[in-house]
Amino acid sequence: MTNQHFFPSTPVKSALIYATGLFLTVVPGVAATRILQSFEGDGFDDWKVEGSAFGEAPVAGNCDGLTADLSGYSGESLTCSAHGGNAGIGSLSSPVFQLTENFFGFLIAGGNLPGKVGVQLVVNGKVEKEATGANSLECRPVIWDVSGLKGKSATIRIIDSETGEWGVIAADQFVLTDSANPAFPETTRGGNAPVAPLISTNAIPGLTIPAGTKATVIAGFASQGITSPTALTFGKKGELYVSETHRFRHGVADNRSHLYWYLDDISSRTTADRRKLHEKWQDKEAITSLKFLTEKEDMVRVLTDPDDKGVYRKNGIFAGKFNDLLDGPAAGLLAYEGTVFLACIPKIYALQDKDGNGEAEVRNVIEDGFGVRISFSGHDLNGFALGPDGRIYGTLGDRGLNFTTKEGKHYEMPDEGCVFRFDPDGTNFEIVHTGLRNPKEIAFDELGNAISVDNNCDQGDKARVVYIVEGADSGWNMGNEGLLVHYRQMGMEEKPPCRWMDEKMWEMPNALQPAYILPPVAHLTSGPSGLTYHPGTGFLESEAGRFLVCDYRGGAANSGIWSFKVESSGAGMKMTDSRQLNWGAAATDVEYSWDGKLAVTDFITGWVSHDDGRVYTLEAEKPWRAKEAAQVPGLIKEGFEKRSADELARLLTHPDMRVRLRAELALTRKPEALGLLTVAANQTTNPLTRLHGVWGLGIIARRGAAVLPGTTNTPAAAPALREKARQALL
Repeated sequence: MTNQHFFPSTPVKSALIYATGLFLTVVPGVAATRILQSFEGDGFDDWKVEGSAFGEAPVAGNCDGLTADLSGYSGESLTCSAHGGNAGIGSLSSPVFQLTENFFGFLIAGGNLPGKVGVQLVVNGKVEKEATGANSLECRPVIWDVSGLKGKSATIRIIDSETGEWGVIAADQFVLTDSANPAFPETTRGGNAPVAPLISTNAIPGLTIPAGTKATVIAGFASQGITSPTALTFGKKGELYVSETHRFRHGVADNRSHLYWYLDDISSRTTADRRKLHEKWQDKEAITSLKFLTEKEDMVRVLTDPDDKGVYRKNGIFAGKFNDLLDGPAAGLLAYEGTVFLACIPKIYALQDKDGNGEAEVRNVIEDGFGVRISFSGHDLNGFALGPDGRIYGTLGDRGLNFTTKEGKHYEMPDEGCVFRFDPDGTNFEIVHTGLRNPKEIAFDELGNAISVDNNCDQGDKARVVYIVEGADSGWNMGNEGLLVHYRQMGMEEKPPCRWMDEKMWEMPNALQPAYILPPVAHLTSGPSGLTYHPGTGFLESEAGRFLVCDYRGGAANSGIWSFKVESSGAGMKMTDSRQLNWGAAATDVEYSWDGKLAVTDFITGWVSHDDGRVYTLEAEKPWRAKEAAQVPGLIKEGFEKRSADELARLLTHPDMRVRLRAELALTRKPEALGLLTVAANQTTNPLTRLHGVWGLGIIARRGAAVLPGTTNTPAAAPALREKARQALL
């Protein structure tokens, strides 16, 4: 990696570097139309939220307090005051803006109760215009003539003070325009319909699953203590580890709730700077006090002793006390060979239970220095994947990083997210792919192609499926967020130009994009979260060769899991199809268990940690390659280190990629490795076995043997052996 991606300029300077003037965000085909707010994404930008009715973010057509879907809105989402049903009250107020055009338009639905629920235009403290819904959940356009107020400063106020019938308001797509009849974009929700219909299940109300599968809740809040789960992983004996964030918005802050510290945040370049920021503002509000920010802890829960239905009967805290001022959220897990790797800003941990009591007394730190910014909640360290090269891969959002590795290499990237990797003993940390905004986990297919999913910035762009390539740059820099969302905090009255949008950097390959970036593979999801790939055995035959990605949109009704398939396209990748696999659950992570089931963490609802959560499984009535799938739990539990080299070589042909990979890695640690891997790499009857032979030789050429976690600085093999492996690869 070169350091060409690591910008040394100050955050404000880097945020303004592309600004050459002011402009209006233009709706295609409509002259002089400025979008003030489109309510896309997982927050309200710099709008002021009061009360509980509007929740923490826009909704994607449905809200837990509604009995039916909203319709007629624009894009993916809109704001709605139905959180808590009719009983919820509150308001949502815009920043001050200038009435620069003759007309002001928006979409509205909800109750017809003037003065109690509605949208108000406030000028100099006076309500100049007001609109209500029509006792309907279908949005209708409202256009106000504001020519008599042109040039004045105003705010929009959306109110809900009614707790009775139709005590709800919904609104979307606020625009200033020259047209008395502006065109509002249609909703884009529902564009990716499922290939086959999903069916309901009695296991979870509202949940829909594929035909031929059965859903089972294997752990919940009341019985097993599952609370705000973010990720899961299975240990070699089938034990289930679940990371829980009790600190999300109660310890882990979000700039959108504290815009007064925005300039301090983008000036922060180290975790020490962020600590000083919190100390500076500790007396501003109760929720910025050091007590509030440290009184709750994130943790990893371990569940054991499943019954014949797979429901876990025992649970305990495997590791807790992640409640330092800088900690959290705990958002990624990987159990591998007796070590549980935990992603919890500002550190990556290697947790081990040496004495077998169910608690991790060993808490080694792989690296420390992630999360130099507060940024947006959720832009964190995420899940891991074991790569075909024996290294552990992970992702980081644009809260950034700044540290020096164990080998003395310094990384300073406070403005962007990335994909990274390290050997399981914690050595050789490297950044692989840069320019990402909020990549959510990483997964490998059986050919070794690495895929991640990156979230959009809620300004009209879309979430992206990304092909991870060593040395690649996807183009995102946190300065884009400033130009698109926080320009007021940086002293600008109007939104300036931004390369991310103007040069269509988030779009599929096109002529306007800079040549240095790697465009996305596809657009999919609105709130990407956990990601996995079918291992080759178990679950449904129709899912073999496909990725699964959780789509978390703040509530169960609008959230679920997508299935998609990619294939090679020239030097890159392309998506061939996508479909909903599982809908109606607030899924945050998804993983295949050793016994061929699909396991899902369910946050239940919301954008704040709360006392609820569960894990459920989907089990196929007719598992794919059932005979081989039944072998996997035993193979994993017994391990691979004590198997002979010949047996490991035979396991390179197993249809389950998890077995093949562990056999490959164990084989590199055998004296016979060079010969057996060379044979595997040269045979032509099994392409997948051949790949594992090549990958195994690559490991020997790089350092001599794949590293086991829990070891300390595993010495590299003699140069002569590594050279022989290089020659075998030629």
